[in-house]
Amino acid sequence: MALLFKLLLLFAAFLYAMVGHGGASSYLAVFALSGSVSPEQMRSTALVMNIFVSLISFLSYRANKHFNGKILMVILAASVPAAFIGGMIRLPGSLYLTLLGGVLLLAGLRVAGLGKTSDKLRTMPMYGGILAGLVIGLLSGMIGIGGGVLLSPLILLMRWAPIKTTAGISAAFIFFNSIAGIIGIYSSGQLDVHPEAGWWIGLVVTGGLAGAIVGSRWMAPQTIRYALAGVLLFAGVKLLLF
Repeated sequence: MALLFKLLLLFAAFLYAMVGHGGASSYLAVFALSGSVSPEQMRSTALVMNIFVSLISFLSYRANKHFNGKILMVILAASVPAAFIGGMIRLPGSLYLTLLGGVLLLAGLRVAGLGKTSDKLRTMPMYGGILAGLVIGLLSGMIGIGGGVLLSPLILLMRWAPIKTTAGISAAFIFFNSIAGIIGIYSSGQLDVHPEAGWWIGLVVTGGLAGAIVGSRWMAPQTIRYALAGVLLFAGVKLLLF
């Protein structure tokens, strides 16, 4: 199980970084399946790993000019304080994860192309970005994810940015939100990182670097769209089952 555990972390980081995500939702699933990480350690450990992978993904997409700072700043202005507050909240029960799993499944099907809308881009309204940041930031901090699995489909469905730019925006969004969530967790006395997290960070950094390079440089936009849909569907099923 130890080898499988490490391979799953490596692959998760590769897949998620490829579409501009940090992989926290997948790390949580691997932790739950392995039984080697206590519930108290899961959220803190996943967010710390998320910070490293999302930073790598963001730098790679930005270096290849797939980024929009204006969209990011509007959303971050609301999401960072919301993620901090969310990190201070200890969410009871599994109802939220069940609801989130259903949302991710629907988002994955939508991104995959069911019920396609026009590909013509439109300007993100200020109120839309702020509202998205507030909601996604708060939820992200509460359950220990960066929020990319919620932000990416929203940007694509609202047609605020093309697919590769969306990946770059999401990666930066995840990086800052994960930091805010960790600070909130620490401030509330809940920070508890697994002792072996340093080794796991090395694994996800390796997988994340490879995935970010593949996604930002060589993958076609439509391929990334389907890869993102796969990530969303996987995350939704995982949250519903585990």
